[in-house]
Amino acid sequence: MTIYINPKYQHLEPFLKELSDNFEKIGETIYKGRNIINVVDYKGLKLNIKSFKVPHIINKIAYAWIRGSKARHSYEYAVKMRDRGSNTPEPVAYIELTKKGLFDRSFYVSIHYKYDFTIRDLIGFEFPDKTNILQQFAKFTFKKMHKRGIHHLDYSRGNILITKKKNKKYKFSVVDINRMRFEKMPYLKGLKNFSQIWASEDELAIVAREYARLNHKDPEEAAQLLINWDRKHKSKINRKAALKKKILRRKE
Repeated sequence: MTIYINPKYQHLEPFLKELSDNFEKIGETIYKGRNIINVVDYKGLKLNIKSFKVPHIINKIAYAWIRGSKARHSYEYAVKMRDRGSNTPEPVAYIELTKKGLFDRSFYVSIHYKYDFTIRDLIGFEFPDKTNILQQFAKFTFKKMHKRGIHHLDYSRGNILITKKKNKKYKFSVVDINRMRFEKMPYLKGLKNFSQIWASEDELAIVAREYARLNHKDPEEAAQLLINWDRKHKSKINRKAALKKKILRRKE
């Protein structure tokens, strides 16, 4: 077992050492899919604990000997993001387990972030102050992510948490950060990053125009570019889904 703990939370070491044995028995499960997320109250802290799926054999080797686990990346990228002044929940620790020289499981622990809704909750729906929220989302992405050299490779709508503040202001925070690059984000690369949020053309146009305005670019050209990238992205995902369904039918 490898455990790395944020020095601020070193007092949690006994709890973290037992986490792999106790995970299924503690806290409240708020997400269960490929990965599992439990929220646990411990010594006055509300902890968000993400248990990553046990990887296939190739990644068992890679995570153990070459590139490190998703939990480790989540922790390290959270530290980098916060150091650069961006927003993601505070990292607490990561835990990696190996068996017979092969990677087995990993956990990423952060302070649980209280939020009101995500981008997913407003995309495709009637939602109060929606245009303003999308414009502020574009501004957050430009100022807190792209200008600081942060490229989220899975910038999907469920990974953007939103907290409502006073005077129609909103605070954004980003999660699911194990796939990131820290690199320069020129205008077109930054604009294309929004094609993952699976929004309507009208919604994408709002985001694109605001992002273009912040970059001193043509808003209508930006809207058309983003809509085209979005169409290609959706077509690619739909083709993969159709192929997967076809393969499953043949196996039946």
